[in-house]
Amino acid sequence: MKYIISLLVISLGVFFSSCSPVRVFLEKNEVASIDAYKTFYVINQYYDKNAFESPVLEENLKHRLSEGMREMGFEQNETNPDLIVRYNTNLTDRQKEVNNRSMMSPYSGYGMYSPYMMPFDAGRSSYSVEKYDMGELVIDFIDTKQDKVVMRISAVGEITKPKQKTKNLFTSVEKILKAFSKSVVS
Repeated sequence: MKYIISLLVISLGVFFSSCSPVRVFLEKNEVASIDAYKTFYVINQYYDKNAFESPVLEENLKHRLSEGMREMGFEQNETNPDLIVRYNTNLTDRQKEVNNRSMMSPYSGYGMYSPYMMPFDAGRSSYSVEKYDMGELVIDFIDTKQDKVVMRISAVGEITKPKQKTKNLFTSVEKILKAFSKSVVS
């Protein structure tokens, strides 16, 4: 019985972790050694632009990035940091086609799909267009001694509801910092 419950818990964990709406991409990694970096500072690439056009999300993003870097053992230093964590957000309007046609007809083969029968919704439009926003968060890790970007990680996610901006932003920060810690430790 314990085996079945543990198997169920593991399979549900795998299912829910695979359904994340955010994808993370490591675009550049030139970090030689993490030991060279002890301090950091978080800045926005565009000073006059808020994260996803929201001052609240801007503050939350800065706070999450700072807390995540502190949890990894870095100290925040505004005057002379070893590593600058520079971020940029982008929100793009997109569209996608959604197929609404049912592939199973209740009148053919007792609910089974039959390629020889016409679908029961023939003649009606079976595609619709949905509008959504594509949110992107790009974080550059800049070495202040070399004055160059040593690592760039981006996260991209689909946003269909306003509350999803906050959720995707927090998920993106979490995944980017996880990718950063994996890349610099290994």
